[in-house]
Amino acid sequence: MTELINTIEINPLKYSKEDFELPGIADYPDPEEWFLKYTETASRLTLNCNEIRKGSNLVNIENIDDESLQMIVAAKLTEVEFNAPEERGFVLSFDGGIVVKKEDEVLIEPSCCGDLENIENWEKVLEKRSSGWTEIWIGHPWIFYKKENGIISFSDYTEANMNEVKDLKTKFDVKESVFQAGLEKVIHHQIRFKNRILNILKNMNIDNAETISEFMSGIK
Repeated sequence: MTELINTIEINPLKYSKEDFELPGIADYPDPEEWFLKYTETASRLTLNCNEIRKGSNLVNIENIDDESLQMIVAAKLTEVEFNAPEERGFVLSFDGGIVVKKEDEVLIEPSCCGDLENIENWEKVLEKRSSGWTEIWIGHPWIFYKKENGIISFSDYTEANMNEVKDLKTKFDVKESVFQAGLEKVIHHQIRFKNRILNILKNMNIDNAETISEFMSGIK
């Protein structure tokens, strides 16, 4: 069954109160060995880290407990420009975005510069009416999708724009009804994530808590 999961990117080292150095991939060429060493080290950190797959820093927002989220939000607050709350970019949303999985296989995950605000791009998939390929921004590299007869087809990753793309091939298909149900679920999860952030900010007596929670979570 194809499912959509809303994730944020977490480096557990960022939230530790102790001095640790996570193992680098270059030090462990074997991915299995690196992952075991990584999780062994990460398990000693303050933040509980449960990645969606081996070697990833993407974490399901539904699996972040309250204590960990407080630490994540507190760290994010260091990036806030409190002297310019009226500006849209005074705090950016969390890196990450939607992951598409089938069984245990990750089919799509956010790329570099992808963030929670990209939920808007996924909503446009359902709004589209034409059957041609259309880009969907998930960071770079990005992907393309097309819709036909109740089926949504997704391409593999690419950095080519629409004018440069030739002979795009379908990586996988999903029924539009399944995609819509999955998208509604992650939107609900993202709104709940925003409300959890808002409660944390209010407990911290942070000014403009509502606005900051919307920016951080990428949704209103």
